Amino acid sequence: MNLKELLAKLLQERDELVAKAAAAGGLDEAGAQRAIEIAEEHKRLTALLAQQDAANAALAQIPTVEVHEPEQPTDRPTGRTLGERFVASAGYRDFQSQHPHGIADGTPISIRMAATINREATGVEGVLPEWTDDLTYRPPRTLMDLITTGTTGKSYLPYRQLIAVTNNAAIVAEAKDNAGTGTTGGVKPLSTLTFAPAEAKVADYADGMEVTNQELEDDGAIKALIDSNLTANLHDRIQDKLLNGTGVGIEPKGLFNITGVQQQAFATDMPTTIRKTITKLRNVGASVQAVLLNPADDEAWDLLKDGEGRYLGGGPFGVSPATAWAVPRIGCNAVPIGKALLGNFKTIHFLTRSPIEILVFNQHKDYAQRNLNYVRAETRAMQMFRAPGHLAIADLVAGG
Repeated sequence: MNLKELLAKLLQERDELVAKAAAAGGLDEAGAQRAIEIAEEHKRLTALLAQQDAANAALAQIPTVEVHEPEQPTDRPTGRTLGERFVASAGYRDFQSQHPHGIADGTPISIRMAATINREATGVEGVLPEWTDDLTYRPPRTLMDLITTGTTGKSYLPYRQLIAVTNNAAIVAEAKDNAGTGTTGGVKPLSTLTFAPAEAKVADYADGMEVTNQELEDDGAIKALIDSNLTANLHDRIQDKLLNGTGVGIEPKGLFNITGVQQQAFATDMPTTIRKTITKLRNVGASVQAVLLNPADDEAWDLLKDGEGRYLGGGPFGVSPATAWAVPRIGCNAVPIGKALLGNFKTIHFLTRSPIEILVFNQHKDYAQRNLNYVRAETRAMQMFRAPGHLAIADLVAGG
């Protein structure tokens, strides 16, 4: 019931009370008290209505501003790879339809891949890097398959790194009174988490290449170049900075340059060292997802032999999986020779700020005169290390 309806109801009760008083020759004690209450309520409601009218008048003076929802892209090319999405995009299809018989010399070219994936967390439309596993044609696993990937709406993000956990979980007796102490007295335990402050900043990853007009016109050729060159180059550079970033200037700080990561010195040989590292990680409750080795060390592992010259593993004709102590073994160029990286890689977070964008243009140097085009891939992202203690670096050689 609004204010006007309340006031009308109050005035109706007033009229009824006046009529009753006239018929009875006056008001009794209860009627007189109610008459006072009606007068006070009438005064309050009248004041509220005046305030409401003033507020409505003020609001009416505010000019109307039309709010337009951002236009959502209608073109959402599909494809398993970045190159497949590019050649399926509206920008590339329009380019081909405009030049059915080839590109005339000096023709300005500008192609931008349309958005394909809506990332609500960033408000940005785009394509995220291809870190996903293909169950039909499964590629070799990489570091990017192991870590946590996602999106961010920030360019700078302070966060906390979990450094240590003191596990105080215990069986607790039933409390008998308020004077009990410890777990035997019914007091619940409290585990301790130790954190260290850290910060993550967005870095800009980009690469480009020259292509001829003929290569650009052929969807198969340009798709292969994007997938085999641009995407692969960005993939390798991101992996390198995740592990080896110096933290100086525009570079983010990588895993090998942060504090809190466990260290394992060389012990007897490569298998012994890695096994001791696995134990060290399990002692702090960390799951060991994989063992990352430089390809040179991965080869050395496969070539390990016993005293009789026999391969310790499956050898060149074996079909055994690539493991180290039953833990998946993965070659990674970003890991330095003589080092191994083990642990729960899900504690590494790679968050995309601006999804990968492909841009093609020939307004660069003398490209238009030479029938060349510049193809650029670019993305912006930040990296975070949530629990450095759940990762370990092992020295595979003495004195490493």
